[in-house]
Amino acid sequence: MRCPVENPAARHAATLAALALAGCAPPSSDGGDTISAEASSSPASDASTGLASSTGGPLGPDDGTVTFYRDVLPIFRKHCTACHSPDNIAPFSVHTYEAAWPWRQAIAAAVEARTMPPWLPSPGCNSYTNDASLPGEDIATVLAWVHEDGPRGDIADAPPPAGDPATGLPRVDLVLSAPEDYVPSGSDDYRCFLLDWPHETPTYITGFHAVPSNLTLVHHVIAYRITPDRVATYEQLDADDPTPGYPCFGGPGGAESNPGAGLWLGAWAPGGVASPYPEGTGLAMDPGAKVVLQIHYNTAAGDGGADRTRVELMLAESVEREAFMLLWADLDWVGGNMPIPAGSPDTVHTWELDPTLVMDFLTDIVPVNSPFLIHAASHHMHTLGTVANHEIVRKGGDSDCLLDIKHWDFNWQRAARFTAPIRFQPGDVLRLSCQWDNTAGTKDVNWGEGTSDEMCLGVYYVTNP
Repeated sequence: MRCPVENPAARHAATLAALALAGCAPPSSDGGDTISAEASSSPASDASTGLASSTGGPLGPDDGTVTFYRDVLPIFRKHCTACHSPDNIAPFSVHTYEAAWPWRQAIAAAVEARTMPPWLPSPGCNSYTNDASLPGEDIATVLAWVHEDGPRGDIADAPPPAGDPATGLPRVDLVLSAPEDYVPSGSDDYRCFLLDWPHETPTYITGFHAVPSNLTLVHHVIAYRITPDRVATYEQLDADDPTPGYPCFGGPGGAESNPGAGLWLGAWAPGGVASPYPEGTGLAMDPGAKVVLQIHYNTAAGDGGADRTRVELMLAESVEREAFMLLWADLDWVGGNMPIPAGSPDTVHTWELDPTLVMDFLTDIVPVNSPFLIHAASHHMHTLGTVANHEIVRKGGDSDCLLDIKHWDFNWQRAARFTAPIRFQPGDVLRLSCQWDNTAGTKDVNWGEGTSDEMCLGVYYVTNP
């Protein structure tokens, strides 16, 4: 299967355009004034670096001017350096002044457009515990710094190094790894690996964390549960490809277009931090099931090496409330009735239904005509998608926004975890709307697993109340 060609320059189009307009050139390396605990407390170390003259950046007076060390570096450390650091997936680093200053105009364009840090849900829809977007005051600080030509300031004003962030789970009960090192090929490589599930009794996954071995290559990871009755299909896919894994796009692979072919267990994107699933909940894994690990490799941003991604799981023998991933899409769409005409810039398909009426078709965890809780929501389309909206239309006519995505980007798919779970009552309606731009297309597009196909899918982490 041929996957779409992507380049970091394409993903950061606004960023690089602004860079070109500013006449800036990217730094040749990420070297520079790396801050140690000693340096951050020693004003004398500032004079020894000579960075004001070597980069062209002014020191900045101590008069309230926004400076890199005092004002901007804390923002970068909190929101950016998980990706924008040496030997990581981002195309440049912001971990030091010398590395960040040449990119200042590009940084301003990206934060003002809210394309960086990547967070698709629009503000004002709902409240999420893992909201990665920059607060307005931080955006204003970064823009002020760039407007003043990026003053460096005094290195003594830098906060002490925070150390490594807590990116792992409270405990790791099981590690599943790709079977061997894999060297991706092409500008983009979507690869699936079929992993054995070792437990012979029912087990619950209560936390998920993906750990790529080569962060410069891995753009995202999604783990799917393959139920025992579907395992043979995926074993054949794996056997038919002589190299590790098999090609896939938009899901766990295979000809099946049923959204339930592989149920999501968890996902990771650069900068993502692992966290347990809501207390007392978990996703069931039955004996004989398997796990498919879909990995998107972005070789244009990588170092040309190999990767062997692993997933760390927190497990429990029992949970108070079993969770399931409610995959929400119109079955007519899945059956081929989701036309996106060639040349159309704004095709929209909308579907709504009360899922409590059909819960016996979806799961045996939540009874029919019973309330349930939604803890997190994700959206999935392919590369023609532009806009998406998820909402609950209440029986009385009011509505609750779950996700509102005004600028879809296939490359940055993450779950949004609600600050508090949202209760769905029988009689309410779960509405899903998707919009696509097929202006450049020469043929109609419909639902499917292929690169040139499309989807409109909601994924919700759901439990009983």
